Amino acid sequence: MMRLTTSDGEHAVLHDLGGHGPPLLMTHGNGLNAGMWATVVPHLQDTFRCWGLDFRGHGASRPQHDGMSVERSRFVEEVLGAVNALGGEPMLAAGHSLGAASLLLAELNHPGTYRGLYLYEPVLVPDGFPMPDSDHELVVASRRRRIRFATVDEAYERFVSKPPFSLCEPAAVRAYVEIGTYPSGDDAVRLSCSGDTEARIYESGEPVDYSAFGAVTCPTVVARGDSPAMWNTIPPQVAQPIAEALGNGRLEAFAELSHFGPMENGGRVAKAIRAHLEPLAAA
Repeated sequence: MMRLTTSDGEHAVLHDLGGHGPPLLMTHGNGLNAGMWATVVPHLQDTFRCWGLDFRGHGASRPQHDGMSVERSRFVEEVLGAVNALGGEPMLAAGHSLGAASLLLAELNHPGTYRGLYLYEPVLVPDGFPMPDSDHELVVASRRRRIRFATVDEAYERFVSKPPFSLCEPAAVRAYVEIGTYPSGDDAVRLSCSGDTEARIYESGEPVDYSAFGAVTCPTVVARGDSPAMWNTIPPQVAQPIAEALGNGRLEAFAELSHFGPMENGGRVAKAIRAHLEPLAAA
């Protein structure tokens, strides 16, 4: 693991997930961590050296200060720090949800950061859409989430027993739990991403002007899952408008996958990532 310190004293963690070839940076959604890519990475390692980023307050990166900032600009800063740590050249990246949005915003604010992007349901809410507040079901559910377990095994069994993780590949859930827990000192383990952190991230979003996305000209796929959304309906709704607004974007839909598609069928999502990014790696 590589620790990436940020300007406010917090940090992100970069995991070397292995492989051979040019670096591929992989970013995760809110409340998740690099472990979410566990069943995707094995299908990419013969083409890419895979690197998974844990954002502040997620996975192996636990908060350093009370009231840790969760402004979206902080996640963009961590993405750019990871790019610099991996050589600083225009590179390839794949992201999910919050992580996908952070990749896109990094390219928008710093053109030339990427050679190509694969974005699975980036959460970027346009003007006119209601923003999550303290009463939103995602925010309420996050703050109610259990964060303490007797063992890692108990945490895994808890998560895998009900949606959305019961619909995911067990290996992906297991990796998420193993990276996302730590010994709490009271003969138990705790989630490194607290429910409060996850809730505050949902609440911190701001409307985005899609007209600016025309300036993003690196080849970009915006993917969405077409399985009926059980929680947040916004990500699949905005995927097509984002793809159409980009200077060089296209939409890709997965009929049987949901917002958690990379954890539900890693091989299928990896095939799509590879089809888009492998030609760009050789360019």
